[in-house]
Amino acid sequence: MNPKLPLEAFLLKTKTEDNYNVIIGGLCPKGKKKEASNIYSKIDKMKIGQSKDEFLIDYILATIITRISPVWISLVGASISIDGVKHNTGGIIGDPFKEQNSAQEEIEEILEGIYVISFPGGPGVAFSGTYKESIVIRDIISEYKSSNNSFEYIIESLDKITDLYIVVSDGSGINSCGGIYVSDNDGKRSEEFL
Repeated sequence: MNPKLPLEAFLLKTKTEDNYNVIIGGLCPKGKKKEASNIYSKIDKMKIGQSKDEFLIDYILATIITRISPVWISLVGASISIDGVKHNTGGIIGDPFKEQNSAQEEIEEILEGIYVISFPGGPGVAFSGTYKESIVIRDIISEYKSSNNSFEYIIESLDKITDLYIVVSDGSGINSCGGIYVSDNDGKRSEEFL
């Protein structure tokens, strides 16, 4: 299923004013990819703070993303790398203008034909598809989290369903891998923390 509004994915990697690596990506109206990247690059003029609290890291990141998001963005994800954090955190995904909630493994249709699924400790996924396909993706992510499957397993599964998606991995915490993977009509792209 294709969403009614033609969408494309944007992706950028930068640093905050207080020197934290951050990756931002999302889905935007076709033709707005460069503009979206330019708008979100303004995070380099903002301080995220130095909290090591898992909830606060996500909350502050989400608040800043909401503050700089243009009204025409319906979905954005971000991953931030902060050293010294014990549990996986630092990854957000969703509609920047809706109330911020912790990940619950729920399926949400944020636009017609665009579904979001986010898990505590990551990853979060948004893609163009059907509700039935979102159940399959949720089950694949559950399987990934409880097995030794590689992260690529999620990407390969999405590739079989759609060419429009974003996957966000937590960037902070001992076991985090930190990154964002996007796909649209222009192909697949990714940014990761090294």
